[in-house]
Formats: sequence, structure tokens, C-alpha cells
Amino acid sequence: MPKVKSKKIENVPKEITDYPKTDSILYTDGKRSYNYKIKQEGLYPQPPILVYTQGKNKYKIPNGYCVETTWGRGEKKKTVKCFINYVEGKPLFKIMYGINFSEEVQSNISSTTAANAVLRKLFPLNEKSLISGVHLFGIHLITLKQARENIRSTKENNIQLISLEHCSKSTLNKRQHKFGNQLKQHVQVEGSKIYGKDQVVLKQISYSIRDMDFQIDYEEKNDIKEKKLISAVQAIDLNYIPREGYRALAAVESNLQREWAISKQRLKLTTEMNQKIPITLINLPLDFAEYSNSEIIQNIKKGGTRSVKDILKYIVPTLISNEILDINNPIIHLRVSGDGRNVGRKIKHVMVTIAILNDIQNIHKPDHHYTTILFSGVEKYEVLEIMMASFIKELDEIKKNGLMIGEIIWNFVLYFSSDWKFLSICLGFNSANSKFFCPWCQVSKYDQGNDWKISKKMENIHEYPGHNRKPLFNMIPLDNWVPDELHILLRIWDRLWCLVLAELKEFNQFDDICRDEIVKEMNRIGVNFQFWQEKSNTWNHTSLMGDDKKKVLKNFNFKRILPSSRANAIRELWDHFHQIYLNLKLKNYDAQQFRFEAEDWLELFKVLYMPSDITPYMHVLVCHMSEFMKDINNLA
Repeated sequence: MPKVKSKKIENVPKEITDYPKTDSILYTDGKRSYNYKIKQEGLYPQPPILVYTQGKNKYKIPNGYCVETTWGRGEKKKTVKCFINYVEGKPLFKIMYGINFSEEVQSNISSTTAANAVLRKLFPLNEKSLISGVHLFGIHLITLKQARENIRSTKENNIQLISLEHCSKSTLNKRQHKFGNQLKQHVQVEGSKIYGKDQVVLKQISYSIRDMDFQIDYEEKNDIKEKKLISAVQAIDLNYIPREGYRALAAVESNLQREWAISKQRLKLTTEMNQKIPITLINLPLDFAEYSNSEIIQNIKKGGTRSVKDILKYIVPTLISNEILDINNPIIHLRVSGDGRNVGRKIKHVMVTIAILNDIQNIHKPDHHYTTILFSGVEKYEVLEIMMASFIKELDEIKKNGLMIGEIIWNFVLYFSSDWKFLSICLGFNSANSKFFCPWCQVSKYDQGNDWKISKKMENIHEYPGHNRKPLFNMIPLDNWVPDELHILLRIWDRLWCLVLAELKEFNQFDDICRDEIVKEMNRIGVNFQFWQEKSNTWNHTSLMGDDKKKVLKNFNFKRILPSSRANAIRELWDHFHQIYLNLKLKNYDAQQFRFEAEDWLELFKVLYMPSDITPYMHVLVCHMSEFMKDINNLA
């Protein structure tokens, strides 16, 4: 039989896709397969800007094009992200690769030049391997060519577009995106006819359709735009503007940043801060919890902590640039503070913060107090010991060895300041109502009128009565444990006010008329104040905040509720205390003069009231605050 010549069957390239319903295209030519995920379709520029690929096929090169390409098998399977953008009339080919596409190569010569450059990065041992840039970028895809040239089947051409008012938000975004890209191409073409080689850069356009306003921003990297977004995020957070509320405002005013852009910027800032100052979760020791509600216990299993070293490394460069810290005198005065507060009716939060005392102008601003520990719970030694373990360790390290920031080793002088309760817990000391109540001297509650000075030392703190546990911050000298000046005001005010009410009750003057006079006087000085009767028939009253207590301290007219002579004496006592508090806050006030004034005030107090009415805070104010003022030069 005669031999029959068989024809060689050639591999026919195929594009398997349902584009544009899906963004995926599978291309295979029998030898190699590519999976494309179209991120941005792009458009063909008009002549004379349009550039073609080299070789016999002469494919059109699009502008504003982005595709994610996957090829290879097994361990050799790779995914890259390819971009084509015309720069000064020429296409720039860019490929991003690696983890999260963090690395890139680019070429303005050809797509193949960029493709083989990335191939050598991905497979450095196969130097002779080559790849088609046309295939890697998907420049040859007929599906995309038809889409860009608006070649559709008859069925597609007959499809009626949905009216704008019936479109979903995603459809509106797609149409806006497509319209913006096509408009940009037309502007570039027409611009080349008028301006020649001087490229027209479209930054922003605004238009409206059926009373719906649209705005397109073309600049992807714009420092001014990012600063505006950051400012918007800050304004929204500081003023507690809800997401839906801002979205409604942005819908009315087109010049406002879009809500999605605000959310994206907030997420970006949060991610950056989590990388620079990560938050570590710590399991709460629930054995010491005071909650009986099982649901509450279930939801407070963890607390958060941040590294004091990370915080310092982040804020110190700014303090140097603002000339608050001096690199020629690398000493940082660092204050540790803590407190607990009620959040709602059932939950309590405990927060520990640090502050740079060198920044004296901002020391009272909340933004300059940096949270290191936050958890739902109560102020207990056992809980704090666990929650602050890493924080205490870091403080001990920077106290002993300093901290390298940049090329400078910064040394630290540490202070501790809080209310009495938190200070006593961290010091492992008795409560304020114990016989030995003072953390700084050995006074007993029977000797408060005597002259006492700071006499204890941290090195042998356990030898003094009342110190039952190891101090949590034993690296801080005892004379740097400073009671908070605001708490001194608040707690002494509480005692003075209670004594006034107790005097009225003692002489049976605390009746409806008296209570009404107190409320009227409070209203006169701008303080919202009420009395009410509990079920036990005892009278309770509004708990005032710090600013309101200051108003009462300075302005309350006691003649409305007390005899004139008694009212004058109590007003004198209150005025002297108010002046002492103001002097305490002065930067360069003489410490010895302050002590004399405080002692005189205490003598006046003992004329009006019993020695047993003296509180621990009064003892500290009279006996120890002058020493703190002198020793630490008002820094705390």
C-alpha cells in the first residue's frame, strides 16, 4: 500500500473566559498556559501616541492597563502584577512581584525586557530561561482588544443600559471608572494636537447626570490629598462623627472626601501604627475579678499592652525636632501614671500611661499621655502584677541601661504619679485608712499634726510598717512617687464639703429650705446640683467633676446657709486652700514659702474642726508637697 502523508496538527491558541462578566481569562497555546485577572482594562491611545509591539504581529499597547498574571506549575508557579502606563508619550512596562508584590522591575524599552528581568529575579539559577513579555502582560489577548475597541456581539449591542436611578452603587462606580478612563485618553489625544510634546495631565473632573454629582481624581499619589484624608480622619475621630452621618454629608457636598476613602485611610493609619507600636494581648487573671455576671466575665478575658520602648522610639524623634529634647543632654524625665474608672454601670477599666515631663507645655494634654496598658477589671495588686509584668521589665531595663534611639543612648529619670489608691497598690502599701497610712514617712493617724518629712527609702521599704508587698515599680526612688495635684484638690474639697454638710445636719439646719438655698447658690455660680432622698431616707447629692469643684471652692457664698461669722471663717479657710492649690501649680514657686502657707492653713483648719478630721491628703499637702516641689523642680 502507498504511504499516506499525515498532516502535523498545530496547537491553536485559546482564550477561555466570560469577560467582562468575570475578570478572569485563561489563555493556552498548547505549550504554556497563563491565567489573567484583569484589574484595569485600559484603553488604546489614539495616533500619534499609540505604540505597537515589535515583531510581525504588531499588537497595540494599551495605556492605564493592569493585570495579575499567573503561570507555571507546582513549585515554579508564580504570580506577578503587570502595569502599562504611557509616560511622556512612551509606554512604561512595570512588573511587581514577591511577597505582597513588594518588589518591582520596570522598562521603557519593551514588555519582554521587563518580563525577562523579573524572570531572572524569580529564577536566578535559570539564567538562560526566557519568557514572552507580550504573553506575560496579556497584550495579545483578543478579548481585551475587542473590549477596548468596543467590538461586541449583536446581542450585546442590543442590550439597553439600565437607567442611572436604578443602578446599584457598584454599577455606578464601574461606569464612572470606565467613563473617566475613556475621557482621559481623549484628553491626551486632543491635548497632543494642541500642546504637542507638552503632555496634558488630567488631575480631576466633576460632572453631573440627572442631578447626581460625580467627581473623579486621577492622581493616585498626591501628598496634599493624603494630608486632607488624614485631617478628615482626625476630625471625624475627635468629634465622634458616625460613619453613616459623614456619608450623608458627603452625599450632599461633593467636595468632601468620600466616606470609602476616609475608611481606607483610617485602616492604613491603623495598620501603620500596629506595625510601629504593636498591641499585645494578655490573658486576664479572672480569679481576682469582682464580676458575678458570667456574660461580662466571658467578654473580658484579655487586656492590651504596648511596649514602652516602641512608644519612645516613635515619639522621641519628634520631640528632638521640636527642640523639647536636647541630644547634647540625653536625659528623659518619664512619668508613669495609672487609674481605674467606671465604664457604664457594670464594667471598670484600668489604664496605665506614660508621659514625657520634659514636654512641660503639653504635660496636661491627653494627647501627650501614651497608653501602655488597658484592661477591663479592678485595681488590685495581683491583677496589676500580671498585667504590668512586661511593662515593669522594660522600665527596669531603660532605667539601668538607657535606650538607644537613632544613634543616641537616652538615660531616664523615672517618676510615678496617681491618686492615693493606685499609688498605694503599686507600692504594696496599706490603704489610706490604716494606722500607718503615709507612703513617705512613718506617721500614724494619731500624729498627723506633727512635723513630718520624707524619711523612707525604696532600698529597705519592706522594713517599714504597712509595706506588706514588694513595690511593683521598685526601680523608681520613693521621693519620685508623687501624688497627683488634681486628686489632692478633689479629695480635700470632698472633706471640706462633707464637713459643711455635717455641720448643718448637726445643728438640724439641713432641711428643705437649706437644701433649696444650696441648689440656688450652685445655680448662681454655674454648677448643676441636686439633692435626692434614697430609700433608706438618707440624702444624697450630685457628684461634681473637677471644674465644678473649683467653681464651688472659689465662689460659693456660705452666708446663704450659715451664720455670718461662721460663714466668713469657712470662706477664709476655703480661700486659703484655693490659693495654696494655685501656688502648687506655679512653676517656680518657693518650696519653703509653700510649706509655711500650708502649715498656716492647717492651723486654721484645726481651729474650725477637730484634728481627727485631718485626712491623709491634707498630711501630704502640708508635710510633703514642698519637698516634691524642691526635689524635682516641679517636673511632676
